[in-house]
Amino acid sequence: MGRFTGPYVTKFLERLVPTDLEGLNEYRSSLSVLLNEQGGIIDDLMITKISPEEYYIVTNAARRTQDIAHFHEQVAVHGDLVTHDLLDNNGLLALQGPNASTVLQALTTHELDTLKFGSTAYATVVGIRDVFLSRGGYTGEDGFEISIPGAEETRTIAAAIVESSDVKWAGLGARDSCRLEAGLCLYGHDLDETISPVEAGLSWLIGKQRTGYLGEGTVKAHQRNLSGIRRRVGFTVQGAPARGIPPHISFCLHLGMLSAFKVVLMSRRGESAE
Repeated sequence: MGRFTGPYVTKFLERLVPTDLEGLNEYRSSLSVLLNEQGGIIDDLMITKISPEEYYIVTNAARRTQDIAHFHEQVAVHGDLVTHDLLDNNGLLALQGPNASTVLQALTTHELDTLKFGSTAYATVVGIRDVFLSRGGYTGEDGFEISIPGAEETRTIAAAIVESSDVKWAGLGARDSCRLEAGLCLYGHDLDETISPVEAGLSWLIGKQRTGYLGEGTVKAHQRNLSGIRRRVGFTVQGAPARGIPPHISFCLHLGMLSAFKVVLMSRRGESAE
């Protein structure tokens, strides 16, 4: 997690990502991607616009080294009036599921009904101030990502949340199953530094009028030639499922890599398994 501030911070960040940050409303979040000069994806990230001069960023922990190096390189070259602060002391909890709002509402006076998907707010949670709430997550369900200032404060809020009988701890494997069912990308499987956002099926996060970002030439070339590039697609299989990550799947022609596979939690599309 990190914070970018400064009078030219929007212009600076719009060099790093293809998303329209100028048009993003305050206290709204957007998924985006950090691009290299070849249009490949360094990482996917959530960007929240606090004000025209302040942004809050959440990247993947597994890409921390690469992301920080990229940020520092760009700040050194283009960030004379931009400050980048790492929030190393903050904790991040994800509370996901249809009852997430009910559980969290019991712990805060902030009216969560006013916090729509993609919206954020500072709130007091179990007496801890300046907790940053973001409505969303990476499971395809309703929920909140909760950024907490301090390790002890994070433990306190986590303990309060799991006191609810509706809440159970879940690891990244469970989250991975849910995100795959929802068609959400995972870095290192569906995204990497050789895959453009167009190839990854993320064209919707590219601002229609955006120019001047790293990798723009490749991205726009891919947008103009959709039939000539590889594309991420989802599919289901009957019978014994594929295992692992084979280099390709061949029917009558080479289709490409199987980037992710899970036995899903749905017995039939749209119906939960018992």
